[in-house]
Amino acid sequence: MVLVGVGWWISRHRGTDLAAFYNARRQAHWAWVGLSMVGTAISGLTFLSLPGSVHKDGWTYLQVLSGYLVGYTLVAFVLLPRYYRLSQASIYEYFRHRLGRPAEKVAAFIFLVSRLLASSVRLYLALIVIHLFFPEVSFPVLGFISLILIYGYAERGGTGTIIYTDIIQTLVFLGTAVLTLGYIWSPEVWKAFEIPRIIDDHPESRHYFWKDFLGGVLLAFTMTGLDQDQMQKSLSMPGVFAAQRMILLYAVLLIPVKLLFLFLGSVLWAYVEVHDYPTPARSDQLYASLARDRFPFWTGALFAMGLVSATLSSVDGAMIALTTVTLRNILPSKRETLPLKRLIFVFWLLMSWGLTVYFYYFPPALHALDTFLKLGSYTYGPLLGLFIFSTLTGWDGQWNYSFVPWTILVAFVISLALEQYSGMDWGYGVIVWVAGWTVACLVGVQWVIRKVR
Repeated sequence: MVLVGVGWWISRHRGTDLAAFYNARRQAHWAWVGLSMVGTAISGLTFLSLPGSVHKDGWTYLQVLSGYLVGYTLVAFVLLPRYYRLSQASIYEYFRHRLGRPAEKVAAFIFLVSRLLASSVRLYLALIVIHLFFPEVSFPVLGFISLILIYGYAERGGTGTIIYTDIIQTLVFLGTAVLTLGYIWSPEVWKAFEIPRIIDDHPESRHYFWKDFLGGVLLAFTMTGLDQDQMQKSLSMPGVFAAQRMILLYAVLLIPVKLLFLFLGSVLWAYVEVHDYPTPARSDQLYASLARDRFPFWTGALFAMGLVSATLSSVDGAMIALTTVTLRNILPSKRETLPLKRLIFVFWLLMSWGLTVYFYYFPPALHALDTFLKLGSYTYGPLLGLFIFSTLTGWDGQWNYSFVPWTILVAFVISLALEQYSGMDWGYGVIVWVAGWTVACLVGVQWVIRKVR
């Protein structure tokens, strides 16, 4: 209710037109946006799955995080200048200027699929935990209530609103993690606590350092730099210099925040060992199980608030981004109206609800963070390949790039088939494999067309 109230108050002062919805009329301050971006990145996946994954993967996630720092630097100095020069509301307008409308639409379509899947995984993970606290309410009803809340505070003002509501949510879930640490810390837990494996130097391992590092670079470059959800806030500042400062601030803030949740995971597992608590069937449920069964009421209540805040702060931006891309890149420009915007926003809410219910009845096999990053590696690989191709060639008024959509589809199928045939586990580095095949096929088809001409 606080979020809904703040959202309505901000939208009344910042406006409810499409310019405010898309990019806050490009009047946002870079420092506030940087803090808000942390809330977008730290979803229920980080809140639950990252501490739980420590038992199996140790702190190897720091390998991915080290790659993130390089990726965010590339986003700041490679992508943002291009977007501020060629894009207004959607970053996929860039592909229209470079390769024409077929490339713009296929990039937008890839984003719509990948972001819908990712936001649904995030929402699913949070709701299965909330369901533990409210078992008398069915899972589909909980999902519907969550999405109604998002509509209540995010639909009117869009980006101009969630910049500020996400800051509130960020403070809530960070405070929850710190207070949980303060409650469970004890001399006994300190004796059982140990820093787990950080660097994996076994090349055959799926978390081999260079796989995770390179995967982290490319995941940050694509899942932030080529993702409308993340970059929509980056387009809300007056100029590119402010946007670059914001991205660098965001990258710096992300290190202690992620480290906090890794540290919390190690302390939670030490607590389990000291107090002989039965290990949950899924590591994602460790934090939630302790909050429900062992922690006092105030800690459990804070946990629930933190989880809801972490989840809503990531899903709300996804719904705004899905709506923006549909209006700006898929539909004709003359269709951009407030009633249609509202209708499309509701459509994507319902689609997310349906996928979330599907994941509930057919859950992913691995812990949710692994599933999320693996999905991102596959779905953003074609986007990365398309961007690389766009830098190798360009719109000259004579070329017809209508071959781009079907070529990307063929490249994606080839990369999947060869990966399965070889039996090679690329881990999160599979994004390199998919992007490489995308570039190879696009360049190959363009070369054939030139020869035929």
